Amino acid sequence: MRFLLLTPLLLVSGLLAIPASAQLLVPLTTPDGRVACTQGKTGIGRPATWQALADPDGPSGWVLTETAADATDSRFPLCINEQAVLRDLDATLRFKPVSGVRERVAGFIFRAQSANDYYVVRVSALDNSVRLYRMEKGKRRQIGAKEIPVESGQWHSLRVIAVNDRFEVMLNGTSLFSATDRTLPQAGPVGVWSQADSVTYYGSLLMSPIQR
Repeated sequence: MRFLLLTPLLLVSGLLAIPASAQLLVPLTTPDGRVACTQGKTGIGRPATWQALADPDGPSGWVLTETAADATDSRFPLCINEQAVLRDLDATLRFKPVSGVRERVAGFIFRAQSANDYYVVRVSALDNSVRLYRMEKGKRRQIGAKEIPVESGQWHSLRVIAVNDRFEVMLNGTSLFSATDRTLPQAGPVGVWSQADSVTYYGSLLMSPIQR
């Protein structure tokens, strides 16, 4: 799978035109309950099966979740919004880990170039950790990490700020770690990510402009 990389000017110009305190909603589901992002997968195992589920805590009453329940460890389903193309960003993703025996994770992808080439912040409710990975040629390399309790069945807020080669990661308003990496400087789409048999509900994905 290779993403159709749309010009970033449409989204960026829209961001710069709104107040610094404003946020732009990046759609993961449509108001009538359909998947609003491009489905794909890194690794092996069953194809990704993303679905919109009715939930009052989601935008327009819907959340996005991956439902294949394939416990293959090196299986990473993803769903990308190809219109949200940015390099520098301030993003906040709401998610709720629900179930999963092998894994129970949530993930936020940014600067995606393909299904095998991107950055991802992974939050695990089983090993209670938040990790930033560089996925390159389908292989993960850890850039930063922090152990922190992550409750299942509860909504959480993951915030990621990326500017040039610097990244800051926060969970539920708490700053966890900063990291640097120079291997992927290009703009790319953003989206959500899963692993193995994780069932996680994804609510709103909000983007804020980076002020310079």
